[in-house]
Amino acid sequence: MPTVITVLIIAASILLILVVLVQNSKGGGLDSSFGSANQLGGAAQSTETIEKATWTLAGTIVVLSLASAMMGPASSSAAIETNIKAQEPAPMNVNTPAPMVPLPQ
Repeated sequence: MPTVITVLIIAASILLILVVLVQNSKGGGLDSSFGSANQLGGAAQSTETIEKATWTLAGTIVVLSLASAMMGPASSSAAIETNIKAQEPAPMNVNTPAPMVPLPQ
């Protein structure tokens, strides 16, 4: 399931990049090059539609990111607990002498 959410986030991000490039910003943008879109609903209508698409895609990315973050820690904490249990040291025998370490001279 996290893989599906990741793919959806990437797809929404790519679409958001394309929609932002199409917007008519103060610098001109690419919106003017799409004349057929402006002729169908008028310039104001296409600008409003593009702006709604931008906010919708941004909201989608936020919601999917939160969903991904909520799914992640549950599986991660289980994996961490398993790793901690696997790395616990074996009990020491108190009768075993410590190894001799040569002293520096």
